[in-house]
Amino acid sequence: MRLVRTVVLTVCLAGLVLAFAAAPAGAQSIPTLVAVRAGHHAGFDRVVFEFRGGLPATRHVRYVDQLSQDGSGEPVSVAGDANLEVVFEGANAHDGSGNPTVSPRRFSPSFTALKDVAQVGDFEATVSYGLGVDRERPFKVSTLSGPSRLVIDIQTGASGSGGTGTSDDGGALPFTGSNSHGLLVTSLALLATGATVLALARRTRTP
Repeated sequence: MRLVRTVVLTVCLAGLVLAFAAAPAGAQSIPTLVAVRAGHHAGFDRVVFEFRGGLPATRHVRYVDQLSQDGSGEPVSVAGDANLEVVFEGANAHDGSGNPTVSPRRFSPSFTALKDVAQVGDFEATVSYGLGVDRERPFKVSTLSGPSRLVIDIQTGASGSGGTGTSDDGGALPFTGSNSHGLLVTSLALLATGATVLALARRTRTP
């Protein structure tokens, strides 16, 4: 009986430790946008989004008819005839005190394709940008590490692949780049197992 109690206590303790670890992980691991840069290269214009704390798990890059300000829904205009929307879910562009972590939040490179870069949202853990492009051009999305960066290359030269772009939808986990959900599920499973073992031990104990 003492062995059963020891096993139960060990399982429950492990579950509590995992649950405690999972809760702060989700809150502290939200990536923060710290820099946005643009550059002109042979054959393409590049925009780089640099993050502290890893890349957001979910991101979308696509052409839209109209950009809008997150929260208010007010339309946002950028230079160029095409609007390329960049959305990071599970990310912030401000620190714990609400101060912006990116400056400037809008600038106009006036490159061959890329004309304007504007932050259109930093609301409820979603950061949005609008890229003003001269017209709908093919683009490529890639990621880099050390530091964590999302790179968008907008084609300015001839294309052999066709199409109007390559959309990157990132992962399927919104609002966090950590595995806190998995830790929480594991901890709950361990707690449930411990409770079940304890209940069975009580039922089979000799009166």
